[in-house]
Amino acid sequence: MNDAWDALTLELDRWCTEGRTADFWWRDDDAAAPTPALDRLRGLSAGTPIALAVIPAGATPELAAELRDWPEAAVLQHGLSHTNHETAPAKKAELGAARPVPRVVGDLRTGWDLLAPFDPLPVLVPPWNRISPDLIGRLPGLGYTGLSTFTPRAQSHPAPGLCQINTHVDIMDWHGGGGFAGTDAVIAATVRHLAARRNGAADPLEPTGLLTHHLVHDADCDHFLAAYAAAISRHPAACWRNARDIFGSQS
Repeated sequence: MNDAWDALTLELDRWCTEGRTADFWWRDDDAAAPTPALDRLRGLSAGTPIALAVIPAGATPELAAELRDWPEAAVLQHGLSHTNHETAPAKKAELGAARPVPRVVGDLRTGWDLLAPFDPLPVLVPPWNRISPDLIGRLPGLGYTGLSTFTPRAQSHPAPGLCQINTHVDIMDWHGGGGFAGTDAVIAATVRHLAARRNGAADPLEPTGLLTHHLVHDADCDHFLAAYAAAISRHPAACWRNARDIFGSQS
């Protein structure tokens, strides 16, 4: 075991000493169809609860059929088509401020209807983890009870009836051209969020969220995820939570 894994164990030991449980959840983005990469993800998760953010416009009946036989997987709505509507230098977003709110609302309704065969949770995952603030207040009226982006949440309920539970640990090095970010970096991000929760610098009730993108994983990603899932599962002060439970318990 190297220093990074030791640091994770030490932080979880602190939770144990304080008689607390560090809960985790796993969100994987961009599912649309059965692929060998999705098969590998299913094998790596090996019974661990996982939330799949599914792109409605590309979602196939074959994926719906596969997920019906994957009880540990919950489905969240990943926008409509994962299309960028912003103009540079603005950052990419499908649900950003570039278009009128009514038009974006129409896209979300279309996406929700397309996901009907998947029995999704009423939770929205904005592509690129970006959403216009003007749209957030409209989400409960559209039937959404949950929202998930990236980084620690500023508040548990950004609108009445809407619970936000984000992810905090991304295994990909997007700014470095893609590929696995590395064990040290991913474990350090995990420990930072856990310590912030424990010390009160971040919301202690927001589960620590792992973010993955199965379609772009390489062997290093897969090897790490197997080890990470196992490390969390075996520590007495840590547990994996199902998206159905965490969004239901905090709504």
